[in-house]
Amino acid sequence: MHRRRLLGFTAALALLIWVTSRLGVALHESSHLVVSGLLGAQLAGLHVPLFGDGYGNFSFPPRTGATPRFLALIVGPLSHILGGTLALLLSRVTSRSRWTRLLLITYGAVNLLSGLQYLGSGLYYGYGDPADAVLALLPPCAPGPVSADTVTTIATVLVIGTLAVAAYALTRAYLAVQELWFPARDFGARLTILLRTAVPAVAVFVGAFLLSGSQSPTFYAGGDYRWNVPVRDDRIATGIATDRRTHPGTSTAAACRRATDGLVNGYIGDRESQQEQAIRALRSRGVRPGPAKLPLLPASAALLGAGALLALRRGPRTAPERVDPHAH
Repeated sequence: MHRRRLLGFTAALALLIWVTSRLGVALHESSHLVVSGLLGAQLAGLHVPLFGDGYGNFSFPPRTGATPRFLALIVGPLSHILGGTLALLLSRVTSRSRWTRLLLITYGAVNLLSGLQYLGSGLYYGYGDPADAVLALLPPCAPGPVSADTVTTIATVLVIGTLAVAAYALTRAYLAVQELWFPARDFGARLTILLRTAVPAVAVFVGAFLLSGSQSPTFYAGGDYRWNVPVRDDRIATGIATDRRTHPGTSTAAACRRATDGLVNGYIGDRESQQEQAIRALRSRGVRPGPAKLPLLPASAALLGAGALLALRRGPRTAPERVDPHAH
């Protein structure tokens, strides 16, 4: 096995990870705009950076119901999950070139796993598209048949649990393509090749991401997450007070509904700055952050590792066609 061949494959894989991550973000943000535009929102811009998360800004009219807001928000995370799943299914067509199959597998892995993690972490930590989508349907201060906390807890467990299944399926699919370059007959050989190709490629991408200084709620577990619920509740309470001054005699539920709509109707691109301003304001008033939560990322990593290890032990998903290792 030639080191130069391994190095070239790893470099190509690192580039594919970056390209497919950008394609996924572009699809995510574009889907926000397409769905919200079809449902009557005013569109206000699209941004896809070289690293990290972008935004697709839109704003619904005040009288818009909860369902359009929910759909416009949740379609972003779902675009990663559905797009990644579709790419994984398309990679099963063995008549495609090995580079095309590698591109599809990489797109599937990057976007399916990041989409599940973003959906799960957003619900768990109460941040981003997933949390706002739940708020649109279930305002925390309005009566309903089920609480937002119950929905988010159940959804988080289901979504994060799916990571193990996704890791298993994606690892087996990746091994089938890896075999086209580096045939391996046993667990040890497959693991060695994986550690010399996919692991360094991911490390290069993560390193570049960190050096870029970008932030991402996909793995959101920073110290400020404890402020998510206090900020949300304070902004809704402020909205309710304003609504009651504007609409005297309005019911609490109606005021809560309008205040929550105003919160989730803010531009996605303004979330970070609004969050920082709200935290500073709460601290100045002596408000304390919410309770700490158990970190979610270690659980996600353990599930990913378990799924990948099981796939490695079982081997590639299919017996791929053999190729000349020196062929171009």
